[in-house]
Amino acid sequence: MIPFADNLGGSRMTIEELIDIQEAGSRARVLGLKAHENPYLAAHRTPTGDGSALGDRLARHDAWKFGWEAEDASREGRVVSHFQELASAKRRSHDA
Repeated sequence: MIPFADNLGGSRMTIEELIDIQEAGSRARVLGLKAHENPYLAAHRTPTGDGSALGDRLARHDAWKFGWEAEDASREGRVVSHFQELASAKRRSHDA
């Protein structure tokens, strides 16, 4: 397993876990769930401990959302523009 450190620095998730969560988001979109039904938004999943637990939850939330959004974009025929928007947003955040 290859560890993946989220961008908040604390928690670690394997690449396999990241991909599994992205696939879960994609499957949720296929099944008709809405983006706001992300299971990592559920109150019972809110960590009460340290910052690394929050970082882990945010990384999982983002992975699920990414999978959902990629599937949504593919269904609407806008895959290329979706990923171009993501890349330009990342560039803007690095330039800031």
